[in-house]
Amino acid sequence: MNIKPKLSDEVCKALVGLGRTEDLKFSPDGRRLAIAGFHSNKILILEVDCSFTDSYKSVVINDFVEISTPGLKNPHGLAFLDDKTLIVANRTGGASVLLLPLRNAEIRLVELPDLGIFSSNQWLHSPGSISATRLENGLCDVLICNNYAHYVSRHILDMTEPISVKHNKILVAKGLDIPDGVSFSNDGRWIAVSNHGKHCIYLYENTPELTQDSDPTGILYGATYPHGVRFSADGRSIIVADAGAPFLRIYENSHNGWAGKFDPVSSIRVMSNDLFTLGRKNPQEGGPKGIDVNESMNLLVTTSDIQPLAFFDLQEALKRGRGGESCPTSAPLSRLQICLCGSGKRYKH
Repeated sequence: MNIKPKLSDEVCKALVGLGRTEDLKFSPDGRRLAIAGFHSNKILILEVDCSFTDSYKSVVINDFVEISTPGLKNPHGLAFLDDKTLIVANRTGGASVLLLPLRNAEIRLVELPDLGIFSSNQWLHSPGSISATRLENGLCDVLICNNYAHYVSRHILDMTEPISVKHNKILVAKGLDIPDGVSFSNDGRWIAVSNHGKHCIYLYENTPELTQDSDPTGILYGATYPHGVRFSADGRSIIVADAGAPFLRIYENSHNGWAGKFDPVSSIRVMSNDLFTLGRKNPQEGGPKGIDVNESMNLLVTTSDIQPLAFFDLQEALKRGRGGESCPTSAPLSRLQICLCGSGKRYKH
């Protein structure tokens, strides 16, 4: 069932002004969607209202706020620590932690102070994607891909005020060539890392024995230049954005764990060939970059330079994947909407 979200003209204009995008994330409550503007050095926070039943699905985005701060330097990766706290990985800077304003339709542009938690962190070098999961005793586990240093760092944050970093380390590094996406499984047992230069995704079991010299437990093949990566809520599926193709790749594992080698069970076309060609400045570009799923696991969203916002029916995608059925290559699967605002305007990489 196709669903056409309702987006205000102001939201479309804000998407145009954002320029090249790299990542996007739902807040834990699913009411906000943050999108990183790489060249504009802004974060766009969309206020999302969703209503999903078996017979009726609605997505409405009317309100937004643009966030800026001097610390935003090519923002590339995003993660919510909670509904009000956002961490941003800056490709040419460090990591910014921002306390977001409350919803207010009359405020459209806000400059926020960086909380300064990572202001002098020596572990960050060309940081890109981020994943975060809450631990016990008010702690949060944050993983950051350090793209051109070719490792993933781990940072344990104490979320009691004021937020502080309790521990830093290089988590995994062996065999990584531009780690360009990272994700915890919902239960925290598994970690997926998009290995851009090796055209695969490394999977690690999240145990105390995991070190920077560890080999991956599992490997996902079949993506040309993997970028964003997400687990399904039950941990049986992994969704990968293929930046070198107009597809998302779906991987399935019915067993208990992700040890071994896996190929995609299906591919979801998320853009037309014309749009893909417009964004294909080189073999590593043109396809989807950032992806995320909402807490209810019924809505999938993607972003890329030419196509800043597109929504899809996640449950139908997973259903096709688990049935071993490949998605059609001539049209998107259950497209909710491809929002291509300002189609006459193109952005340089």
